[in-house]
Amino acid sequence: MRYNEYLFAARREKMQVYVDTIKRLSDIEQQTIATIAELQDIQKNMEAEQAQLVLQQQQRQQMALEADAALQSKGDALTTIERERAGLQKVIDQIEKQRALAKAQEEKRQQEEAARQQAEALRQKKEQERLAGLETHPEKAIQKPVTDEREQAIKPREKSSTPAYSAEDLKRLQSTSFTQRKGNLMWPVQGKVINSFGQQRQGSVTWDGLRIQAQSGSDVRAIHGGRVMYADSLPGQGLLLVLDHGDGFMSLYAHNDALLHESGEWVQPGDAIARVGNSGGEKEPGLYFEIRQNGEPVNPLPWLAKR
Repeated sequence: MRYNEYLFAARREKMQVYVDTIKRLSDIEQQTIATIAELQDIQKNMEAEQAQLVLQQQQRQQMALEADAALQSKGDALTTIERERAGLQKVIDQIEKQRALAKAQEEKRQQEEAARQQAEALRQKKEQERLAGLETHPEKAIQKPVTDEREQAIKPREKSSTPAYSAEDLKRLQSTSFTQRKGNLMWPVQGKVINSFGQQRQGSVTWDGLRIQAQSGSDVRAIHGGRVMYADSLPGQGLLLVLDHGDGFMSLYAHNDALLHESGEWVQPGDAIARVGNSGGEKEPGLYFEIRQNGEPVNPLPWLAKR
């Protein structure tokens, strides 16, 4: 019996060792399963991060392509704007040249007229002296009066072409002072100013006037009396009308839907000269408005009445 007790004790001890070993193996198995699960989670996270990185890389590449395209588009837009501005400046320069030519021709005509009057006065004086001499020497009556060659030389020459402005045009422009109306000129249209003078337009290009949002078809009115110097379509400006107000000032009205006056006509302050539209590639109806002094754009806001 004691031998059996020894045998059972040894067997229980060995069984306990087996149980402890099985328990440790079970714990190790659980730890292994947990580690595998953790590694699987890490792998999934790494795969997700990798996918996110790939997506971000693709997005950056797409953004780079879009930036390049936008840059190219901006470059094309800037080139287009510069070309359109050059076209508008050419029209303004032509008007300035016409005005300068007309002014020079008028000054020349006045000088020639003054010289003609002076020559006529000299001829009359000589004629009076000749007649006075005939009273004392009747025998000289048969002589022909002497023609002053200078009179022939200073006779005004016929003009070879008609200038853009007549003397009456220049006189009429001088009679209406634009500068005295500074700060009190009427607005060409009623609406919200969406782009102001000097505001950045594209790249280094700024706005030379005002973009005024207005209802399509509404009246565009002359801010001051003047002569229509341009009324036609122009690339980038749509239907454009240019008024000369004298004193070297002009006003420009672009992107109209219709023009109500032709070149050479006169308008009074407040006259309807056009209809608001979106010609020339504008998306929304509105008016582009400029004031120029001696061909150079100036800020229109100080000239317009406060509202």
